[in-house]
Amino acid sequence: MTVQHGVDASIQTDDTWQDDRLRKYRRMKRKILEFIAKHKSAQLSVDRANRRVQALQKEKKQLMKDAKTSNGNGDPMDTSQEDEDDDEIEDVPDVEGEEDNEEEDQLMDEDEEMVKVETPPPTKLKRATSSRTRKPVEVPRDEDGNVILPFQISSLKVLELGKVVYDRTSFHSERYIWPVGYCAERTYMSMVDPENQTTYTCKVQDGGETPLFTIRAADAPDDEMSARTPTGAWALVIKQANEVRQRHSANAISGPEYYGFSNPLVIEMIEGLPDVDKCTNYRRRSKA
Repeated sequence: MTVQHGVDASIQTDDTWQDDRLRKYRRMKRKILEFIAKHKSAQLSVDRANRRVQALQKEKKQLMKDAKTSNGNGDPMDTSQEDEDDDEIEDVPDVEGEEDNEEEDQLMDEDEEMVKVETPPPTKLKRATSSRTRKPVEVPRDEDGNVILPFQISSLKVLELGKVVYDRTSFHSERYIWPVGYCAERTYMSMVDPENQTTYTCKVQDGGETPLFTIRAADAPDDEMSARTPTGAWALVIKQANEVRQRHSANAISGPEYYGFSNPLVIEMIEGLPDVDKCTNYRRRSKA
């Protein structure tokens, strides 16, 4: 009896087919792992770039404030929309990265082979520099030396300087003079529209023994806020503006700054009015 030695062709074909499938599976899995690793690396680079951009934006904002202050044109109560946009940058949680980690763990449990992908070094952003220098802002005057109004200082527009009341001591203090008829406009958050800002007209009126500080909003002209101090008047505005936005945090309020009385240019213009030297309690801050 003759015995034939050999391998069943069908069995050999099945083994080869299984090996091919296993190789293709592992090759595909390595590509998936490599893609996930590259994706995570790219996400980390984007996050680093975003944090750098945020830091540069904050630094730019601070430099602009410092430049305004050094030039005598600083307006610490400027609440323009540009400043609000800069402050609304927030860090977004990396939810997508967590999902990638879960997928990667599942694949590693099936096979220990993992393709290592080197993380590229973070790209350094060059800081933009400007060769331009800011010129000091001066009070505009005509040929006779009179102040030209209206005069815009950042978000504050001075419309009228008013008249110095020197014979009633409550119309000035050691630091400020409250001229009757003084009028200025300022941009600030609306008291009726939580999505927008509006223009507020600030005035100093004769309230008898003391000055009366009144404020009207362009989008609510029938509502007048008034108080015996500039801080008291602006406190009413800020409180209502916060309420319409459902904000409960307290704001630091300085009425003289909101009115513009603490601005060096406004001080210079008011000290140029007649009868300033007759205000016995006031200490002049600019050169006569």
